[in-house]
Amino acid sequence: MRAPREGDVPFYQLPYIEMRGIPAVRYQDEDVAVAEAELRWNVTPRWAAIGFFGSGRAWGGSADFGDADSVNAWGLGFRYLVARRLGIYMGVDLAKGPEETAIYIQAGSAWR
Repeated sequence: MRAPREGDVPFYQLPYIEMRGIPAVRYQDEDVAVAEAELRWNVTPRWAAIGFFGSGRAWGGSADFGDADSVNAWGLGFRYLVARRLGIYMGVDLAKGPEETAIYIQAGSAWR
């Protein structure tokens, strides 16, 4: 007998791995965990080179945490400080995931 559930969620509302290099909604399930790291090297006061790596796992309905596969993505990029007083960077990232390579245009930063 199946355990009672709080409610069935439509597939488009399930959490998914959201990371550079991983197509949106490609890996989703009832639970998701993601870890990312980004390293920045300021080449000059305005230019910076970055490298990043991330790993994620989706589990719950189709597999337990230990049985679910991890997906990894990594990449390189650069940033240019367009607004020095505000600390706003612009740049481009090249990210490689398990299936595809993607280019991202970045404005601002999640990391400060």
